[in-house]
Amino acid sequence: MKITATDKIGYILDQYPESYEVFLANGFNSNSRAELIGLLGKDTMLSTVLKVKDINVDLFVRMINRKTNNGCQIEQIAYDAYNPDLPVNLMVKTACAVNALFKEKLSEALNNYKEKTGIKINTYFVNGCEGAHELEPFWQQTSVDTLPDIIMSMSFDEIYDKRFIDKYVKKTGYFESALKSIDEEYVDLGCLDDSYTLNAGLVMVFLIDQKNLGDLPVPKKWADLLNPIYKDKIIGFGSGIEAKGIFEYPLYYFHKEFGTEGLKKFAGNVKHIYHGQKMAKLAGTNSKEAGGVYTIPLTFAKLCRNKDVSIVFPEDGAWIIPIAFLVKKNKNKELDFIINFLLDNYGQMCADINGVSFNPKIQNKIPPGTKLKWLGWDYIKSNDILSLGKQLHKDFHEVWDQKS
Repeated sequence: MKITATDKIGYILDQYPESYEVFLANGFNSNSRAELIGLLGKDTMLSTVLKVKDINVDLFVRMINRKTNNGCQIEQIAYDAYNPDLPVNLMVKTACAVNALFKEKLSEALNNYKEKTGIKINTYFVNGCEGAHELEPFWQQTSVDTLPDIIMSMSFDEIYDKRFIDKYVKKTGYFESALKSIDEEYVDLGCLDDSYTLNAGLVMVFLIDQKNLGDLPVPKKWADLLNPIYKDKIIGFGSGIEAKGIFEYPLYYFHKEFGTEGLKKFAGNVKHIYHGQKMAKLAGTNSKEAGGVYTIPLTFAKLCRNKDVSIVFPEDGAWIIPIAFLVKKNKNKELDFIINFLLDNYGQMCADINGVSFNPKIQNKIPPGTKLKWLGWDYIKSNDILSLGKQLHKDFHEVWDQKS
């Protein structure tokens, strides 16, 4: 039976002990399940607790159901949407934090569309925000007709491959942006492109642990992180797994603004590399693994509820991790209901996890006037981004690995 927002805290934590980890990951601090039940009240509805902490109810409920294996039918719905013998209309890769919610809502929309029109939208769901797919690599395909009609992207992935750009984006113009105007509260028109639709983004900020930072000044700009006074005070954003290490997303920005030497200075100051979820748990604790400055997406920074911890938006702009999609020009009218779903529904989901939507219709949650910085389409198209990412990863770890 699925857990719902109207279920009581005592029932959830007693009947599903594994749900305790979801509460901890979202900033509910306690030493045991029993203590958490006492703090929140065993007869308090889940929705009441979440609203007080300003946590998205739908997302939290889906996280618990996935953790307790009550949400496995969502994966089955997604799998049934794909027929390998037909052309792919939509390839989906989402931000992990909204993965389950997105799949469920999109599947509902696709089923409704099929009931009304009799047309099935062949949809390929990629497992996870960094998951691989079984389709032929995009740049190797001999015709644009064999590419998915809509390609949803997460971070700097395959659609930023220079070989793909040169073959299908730059010279031929097979794709057309679905956004004609942009929310200029946070970014300028430089985020618009003729082919790519930069739908939303995760934003990189500083999570400051004052206790572990000590007497050092709070960094205000990205350049501050290159200062040797922050040696072994910085926690870098990555997988925390030796085979993966640092994520490339912020490295592109360090390279663009400060060059390879600047990137290496940053690497020399990094104490540990962890995923955002672990960062949110560590910041503000007495753990030996903790640091003073965490370079972290706001989505995860908001999960940290520990004392003496604050979020700083860099004065020179919080860096954007792109959430984008490509749509074929000749398919934009035929698939307009999906495009609108991506811009409106998915855009709102991204805003709800403290990302930023560039759709002017969406109400963002990040503070008005916050300065954001986009890597830039000129930089992306003039560089071999995927190869550059591998080189930057190598440059970083050449310095950082020597410290261990």
